[in-house]
Amino acid sequence: MNGFQRRREKKMDDIITAACELFSANGIKVVSIAEIAKKANVSQVSIYNFFESKENLAKQAYFKIMDEIMKDLEALIKSNISFREKFEKMVHISLESAKNLDGNLSYSELLKDPTVQKFLEEYGHNKTIPLLMDLIEQGKSEGCLDREISSESILIYINSYNEMLKSNMSTKTRIDLGKLFFYGLFGENNS
Repeated sequence: MNGFQRRREKKMDDIITAACELFSANGIKVVSIAEIAKKANVSQVSIYNFFESKENLAKQAYFKIMDEIMKDLEALIKSNISFREKFEKMVHISLESAKNLDGNLSYSELLKDPTVQKFLEEYGHNKTIPLLMDLIEQGKSEGCLDREISSESILIYINSYNEMLKSNMSTKTRIDLGKLFFYGLFGENNS
């Protein structure tokens, strides 16, 4: 990559980073391109040249946030702690991510976009499912998960949960469903 391309990539990354921070603090609708340009130390024209619209920039910010969440989850799954500890930390990361993405960032509108849907589908297939398979296998080997239940059945259960979350629902309902998914009807303290 030559110097021009490196500077271009750096500028785009600075814009996305600034957008993520501002969107997280204030929400997508409230933040203006002018605010993002000022924070990223670029012109508004540069933002439009790179991303064409605030909506496209919001998608790129969403993709970056998803990548950051995935890096945290990958590091957690690859760590040398027990399945139960990984699972508890994964629940925390997932619930906090859901709160931030829905509450602060208002990304629920983006989830309707075909580009975002395709991204999430590919992301699930290429990154999330292999990661979950590793976690499931560890859970079975440590005796924390029922060895009688096939990994395929567990993935179908997870997929049905994910499909349910694609519907338009409140942040509270989404968080409650996350708790039901991870802890069942009896709750966290009884698992």
